[in-house]
Order: sequence, then structure tokens, then C-alpha cells
Amino acid sequence: MKPSLAQASGRRESSMFEAFVFVDWSAACGVRPAMPRRDAIWSAEFHVDSDSPKEKYHPSRAECFDHVIKILCDHAGKNRRVLVGFDFPYGYPAGLTRALSLPATSQKKWSAIWDEITARVEDDARGMNIRFQIAGELNCRGANGKPGPFWGCPVGSHIANLAPRSPGFPFYAGNGVMLQAKRQVEQRLRGTQEAWKLFGNGSVGSQALTGIPYVNRLRRNPQLTKFSRVWPFETGFTPNPIPNQGPFILHAEIWPGVVEQRVRDLVRAEPGMIRDKAQVRAMCRWAAENDNQGALGKFFSIPRNLSQQQIQICVEEEGWVLGAV
Repeated sequence: MKPSLAQASGRRESSMFEAFVFVDWSAACGVRPAMPRRDAIWSAEFHVDSDSPKEKYHPSRAECFDHVIKILCDHAGKNRRVLVGFDFPYGYPAGLTRALSLPATSQKKWSAIWDEITARVEDDARGMNIRFQIAGELNCRGANGKPGPFWGCPVGSHIANLAPRSPGFPFYAGNGVMLQAKRQVEQRLRGTQEAWKLFGNGSVGSQALTGIPYVNRLRRNPQLTKFSRVWPFETGFTPNPIPNQGPFILHAEIWPGVVEQRVRDLVRAEPGMIRDKAQVRAMCRWAAENDNQGALGKFFSIPRNLSQQQIQICVEEEGWVLGAV
């Protein structure tokens, strides 16, 4: 019998989490082929009774959502604390709530955006969505005479209020609110794309528009909502954002660039491994190993070299990436 994670890694009783679930997302329209492929949706689960992460390929966003809900409910039933992460922006550069004139308290700016996107984005069982049209509608709501801040669409698609190229930043909304191209965390991390970009290489904007509604539903699922929180929006920056015992689910934005060297090592060791699969496996191992060593808490703490005002902006609306310090 293979040793469990606890046996193999010398898991400490004081570890923060008993389980980890990470998802590599995709905004592509349509249900993907049944056979595993690249640039599609992959998830990985790693828990105290595991000897290694368990990866799964998902042909559709809806199927992935159902899979993750089942996992979380199972762990909750076992009183476990779970860390869950999806690889797309959970927030936008400061000011979007005001640019769209959404009613929100300072503590709920991020939530107002999540609810607005969730109410607008439709993603049916066939995996079809209207994310470009939704982006155009949001642009129109904050209009200043030119399309923006969202940008990027297929050539020849002619989406109302959505241009194929960047409007240029800083971008001024119709009510004068200035929006930057990137969040503070994206300015710190090399290789990240801006959340406004919806088409082309690295178009994380489409992933955010299609993904945020699913994370919002996970957070508010009737079976899970009482013991679910989103970091750092609902927890603030703290080295200990979880209770001493479960059940508890902590949602945190991830970015595979944090574990890039681990991903390369996995692909090198196992030629032919799909990179998306390697990314979620690497994230699970990175998080579990840091947790076992008592080092994971530092990644939930206040990031270095941020002013009090910048910290407030991150907690209220921009969010942060787990692993960015």
C-alpha cells in the first residue's frame, strides 16, 4: 500500500488545510472532445488520504462545476478545510464598480461586480456563451464615447461597443473614473495579461467573465455558503484566514506562473504530459508542501511594499494572486 500524503510528507497536525482543489479554466465555446486535450479545463484534487494529486479533464464548464461541487460537499461532510483556486482574475483594476455606477459599500465592491457579471453571463449546457456581447454591454454602461475598458473580439464579429484592439490606458469612463490596464498584483507578476483583454493569446478576460459566475455560485451554494470565504475579499490579508477546524472552504485566485518551474519539471519528467494537467498538479503539490512546512500562511499575509491605501484597494475590489508576495 502506498503511503498517504500525511505519511509521505510528514504532514503536521497544525497544517491549515486537509484538501486542495485547483482548476485550470477555459472560456472556449462548445463542449470539448471527450478525449483529454490541451487548452481545455483540467482540475486536480489532493487531500490528506491521497498519495498524489488526482487530475481530471472536463469537456465543459458545467461538468467541471458539478465535479467541484461534489468534491467540496464530500470534504465538508468530513469536516475538512479546503483550499480552492481557479486560474483567472477574481477582480478588476480599481474603479470598475464606480465606472459602472453599481451600488456597493466599500466592503462589497468586488461582490457587486461578481453579481453583475453572474446576472448577465449565460453559459448553457452546450458550453455556448455571449461573453463578447456582455463585455460590450458593460462598456456601454460606462461609456465615454469610445469602446472600453473591455476589448478584444474575433475579427469581423462586429460586437456593439467592443473594439478588437485596446482603447489605451489609463481609460476614462463616462463619469470620469480612471481605470488602469492592470491590477496591482498583475503589475508585480511578470507575464500576466490584463483582465480587460477578451481575445487572443493570454485572454484571461474571457476566462474571468465566464469563470466568476461559477466561483460566485460555489461561494453561495446553499450547502457550502455558511463556511465559505473568498480571500482576501472576505478575510483580509492574514497569515491565518481559516478556523482551527472544519468544515471550511477558502477560495483564492491562482496563477500557474507561480509554479512555472515545477510545471516545466513535470513535463520534462513525463514527456507528452498536457501542460494544463501539469499546472494543476504542480499547484496542488506546491500548496500541500508549503502547508506541510508551515510556510503557506505567509502567502495569505499582507504582500510586501504595499501602502495602507493599496492594501485597502486589494481587499475591497482588486483581489490578489496566491503565491505573489
